[in-house]
Amino acid sequence: MRVVINASAVVGPRTGVGHYTVELVRALAATGQVGITLYPHPLLAKLRTRLGGGPRPAEPALAGAAPGPRPLWRRAARVPFRWAWRALIEQEARQAFHPRRTDLYHEPNFFPLPTRLPTVVTVHDLSAVLQPEWHPADRVAEFQSKFLPRVRDVAHVLTDSDSARDEIVRTLGLPADRVTRAYPGVRPALRPVRADAVDAVRCRLGLPPAYLLHVGTLEPRKNLLMLLRAYTDLAAELRERCPLVLVGPWGWRFEELAAYYDGVARHRNVIHLGYADEADLPALYSGARALVFPTWYEGFGLPAAEMMACGGAVIASSTPAVAEVLGPCGTLVDPADAGGWHDAMATAIREPDWSALLARGAVERAAQFTWKACARDTLAAYRAALDGNP
Repeated sequence: MRVVINASAVVGPRTGVGHYTVELVRALAATGQVGITLYPHPLLAKLRTRLGGGPRPAEPALAGAAPGPRPLWRRAARVPFRWAWRALIEQEARQAFHPRRTDLYHEPNFFPLPTRLPTVVTVHDLSAVLQPEWHPADRVAEFQSKFLPRVRDVAHVLTDSDSARDEIVRTLGLPADRVTRAYPGVRPALRPVRADAVDAVRCRLGLPPAYLLHVGTLEPRKNLLMLLRAYTDLAAELRERCPLVLVGPWGWRFEELAAYYDGVARHRNVIHLGYADEADLPALYSGARALVFPTWYEGFGLPAAEMMACGGAVIASSTPAVAEVLGPCGTLVDPADAGGWHDAMATAIREPDWSALLARGAVERAAQFTWKACARDTLAAYRAALDGNP
């Protein structure tokens, strides 16, 4: 089986989709059952990023179309380069998506390119469709113009959880046999870390011996304003014993959250670390009293799975996908129940034994989420796509 995979999300600082693409490609290659072509080629994609404005990778069915308008100064500066670059990218597209060279196209990031090949697309969640207020207007418009008109016509859809699968079938009206759940894996480096290694990272980052942890972009969907208000309402003695540490960058529409953080939360033992080095994450998870994850909506809930893989306790939103990931581990709180979050955090700080109870069986639960299993389920979706496209 010969598959072309869109690897655009791999270039630059990696988001969840970038990590998903890298790990899935590795796992698929390890099966020995599929030949993989990455489009655009990683070297060309990196070159474009470093040059800061060469033409974007061509859509295979649109090779030769005029590029979108750019500022006059940029067009003038790059005219000598543009023709050769565009020709190179278009030639790559013709080769990568040629039906005689490739059997299937997999789009891991929602928006399938127009092509004659049977197409599999990974739909991680439907938040931009169901809750557009959680996303920038241009992203919502992109879903309306490039996702919804194309996704119903693809050969097969992959998604990250059973709850997301049910939502896709129900919302998009797709036949259930055209949608496959393939749980993402947890990266192998995320595992319990020895106390001395935790202390080394903790001291380097200026963190106290005990802390609550949140990992993820600071944006409205993550419900962090409620979390910060619930935490800052805790008694000062509890906050001093166990600060709340936020790991992740500021996201879209962060202004209200940032104002509360600057005006109140950072003065009441909330620490914003920002983007953390990936190598530090196992120690950050392993050293936390508990992960607090009050998200309004997820297609999977990777931080919860990662915390469990590191042997930690999880206090999480009762949203369906996150509950599915946790299984019998951790504890669930309604994302709208500020009092419930206040009480759960207070209990985790006061009673370390309760946190230890939440973590019981966590490593074993997280071990079910492997990239090997994801590759197996993805291959099954590929076969289903090909069987439906003779």
